[in-house]
Amino acid sequence: MNPRNLTVLLIAITAFSCRVPRSTGTTDTSNTGISLTENTRKSIDIIDSLIRGLISDKKTAGFAYGIKIGESAIISKQYGLADIEKRLEVQQANQFRIASVTKPITATTALKLVETGKLSLSDPLSKFFPNYPNGQNITIYHLLSHTSGIPNWWDGELPKDAPTNFPMCDNPHLYLQKMKKSSLFDPGQFYSYSNSGYVLLGEIISLVSGLTYEETLKKYIFQPSGMINTEMEFIDHPSKNWIKGYALKKVNEIPFIEPEGYHMPFSAGGLRSDVKDLINFVSALKSEKIISKELFHKMIEYAKLNNGKPVYEGIYVAPNGNPPKPQENIDKRGYGFGFNLMELYNTPVYYHSGGIAGFNSYLIHIPKTNTTIVLLANTEDGIIPVLKGILKEAAQLENQN
Repeated sequence: MNPRNLTVLLIAITAFSCRVPRSTGTTDTSNTGISLTENTRKSIDIIDSLIRGLISDKKTAGFAYGIKIGESAIISKQYGLADIEKRLEVQQANQFRIASVTKPITATTALKLVETGKLSLSDPLSKFFPNYPNGQNITIYHLLSHTSGIPNWWDGELPKDAPTNFPMCDNPHLYLQKMKKSSLFDPGQFYSYSNSGYVLLGEIISLVSGLTYEETLKKYIFQPSGMINTEMEFIDHPSKNWIKGYALKKVNEIPFIEPEGYHMPFSAGGLRSDVKDLINFVSALKSEKIISKELFHKMIEYAKLNNGKPVYEGIYVAPNGNPPKPQENIDKRGYGFGFNLMELYNTPVYYHSGGIAGFNSYLIHIPKTNTTIVLLANTEDGIIPVLKGILKEAAQLENQN
């Protein structure tokens, strides 16, 4: 950032920090026509207070969130700034980079192709990429459930000829199959989150559909779900609803700076969207507008390892690594197809988080109360400081629809 921009940003931040956070969305649930219990109102007020605290404490520049309980209308609110230098407030239609919240959409698209007979969960990777190492033993099931053993490309070490825009390049599999470390374990032996696997899924989706990845999403996901503000991220062609992303770092007393190293991870995390679209996506999934109930249930049940055990009993731990620490009031953390699964205060939840240059996102659904929550911040790790508190209150929400 040049000195002039730094000065402008300092002035903007100073003005920003002197204001009490105000919402540009619906701020009073009593005036929305939504029937809520007293306990639910209190929990929503606490969630709102936690988010306003993120803005006033300068943990994120801006924030948008939405809560839908049962068949009620969406409670949506926005706080803070979409662009600090231009003094633009966050608006409902602003598009945030949703990072890995892209994965449930990629997985749903793959399952739609399974439903139409163009793809099978048992199809081996070698059917599409004949030269992929151990491709005859890695299946679509393994890719969807992160049990393939394929490492993330930054751990697997891409070949030197990999383009700088990887994986937003033609034929990303050509570079993944030449990684120095092609596998962490035998397919189905363990569970290990793999962005590489979801890049391969995106390429396979395009191959079997005969369309580009984005065109396939538009046809099978966006249109039937009413997702009118979701699209692939192309940083050189920002949309009119584009919101700036920031990193959190104090430089000359400035808490927000431009993030380092923008990159678009294709089908593993390359979409931008808004609160309403993501809630519409979950609603369409549950109402069978996209895929059958049977396939949807596969998304939200724990994937199985070769030994028949659920993935949360076989989490891969790297040599000399440490197993993940248990978190308070969270049990059975694992994965289905495109969704993380857990039990929150003994209540099943499916969700996905996303973190990428300039942004942080969460999509959460609690089947017990049919509640969907979307959290979008335009600052790296912008949700994390209050996530525990939000989850605690989310578990208290009641549905009287």
